[in-house]
This record gives sequence, structure tokens and C-alpha cells, in this order.
Amino acid sequence: MADLNLLAIVGSLRTGSVNAATARAAASTAPDGVAVTVYDVSDVPLYNGDEEDAGPPAPVVELHAAVGAHDGVILFSPEYNSSFPAVTKNVIDWLSRPPTTWDGVPFTLVATSPGGRAGLGVREHFSAIMPRQPVRLFETYGIGQYGDKIDNGELTDAQTVAGLAAFVERFAGFCRSDVG
Repeated sequence: MADLNLLAIVGSLRTGSVNAATARAAASTAPDGVAVTVYDVSDVPLYNGDEEDAGPPAPVVELHAAVGAHDGVILFSPEYNSSFPAVTKNVIDWLSRPPTTWDGVPFTLVATSPGGRAGLGVREHFSAIMPRQPVRLFETYGIGQYGDKIDNGELTDAQTVAGLAAFVERFAGFCRSDVG
């Protein structure tokens, strides 16, 4: 039974998303006492202030509820043009709007990319904007050159999976701590 519940949000809608595979690997290798739930954001509309003024759409309300019900959030994001893809940024934009259910919630980002920089651009942008949010920010993690680390749509490289599992374990420790 899990005493710590983490929410995994994937910033890609692609069926064969490598970052979704990374999120599944994190969920399947989470340490004892930690549950990682992969959350589907495909129904979350693009941020629109008019929609927000009319009352946030149901998928946004559900996203906020999911974040508020978990002990920490891991965004799994690809890197597009050395920055955020629209899906990842959209999640951040909606979560930054009332109700801010992420107040005090530990947050991190894991980027899996084909390049050798391991999503450094998106991780730097995450680290640049997230300190302005009321979350407890944790270090980011990157997996690069994933081409030979994925087999049949799953992250299978033992060393990469072990590194990811160690990162999730460190993040779980951060979530359990009282210091941010």
C-alpha cells in the first residue's frame, strides 16, 4: 500500500510518446510505498481566458482535483525547439490559474529526448519559470539519446530505468520532507 502518491503528467499526446513510456517506467519501478499514477491530459483544452472567465472546463477542474489529491507531480515532457511543447506549457498555464491546487505541491520535470543534451532546453525553461509558482520545486532529470533505450514502445535500457528509478526515489524523499 502506498503512503505517497505521485501524479505523472505527460506533455505529449502522441500515441507512441517516448515520454509516456518514461512515465510508465517510472510508475512500474517506483520504490516501495510510492504509487505513480499516469494522468491523461488529452482532453484539457488550450488555455483561453474567456473559457476561464465562464468557468473552467470540466477537464481543467479534473486536472486541478488530481493535482490537489496527490503528494507530488512529475511532468514528463519532450523538448520542442529547445523549449516546452504546447501540451506541457498548457498544463502549467491552467494549473497556474485559480483554484491553485498546486500550492505547496512538490513539482519536477523529466525530459526524454533523442539528443545528447537530454532535454536541457526544456529543463532550463522549466527551472526558469517554475520558481515564480507556489510549488515546491525539485531538480529536473533528463534522458537523452533514447533511440536504443526504447523497445516495443517501452523504456527497456536497464541503466536508464535504474537512473529514472533512483530519481523518482529522490523525488519521493523530497515530497516526504518538510523543507522545500
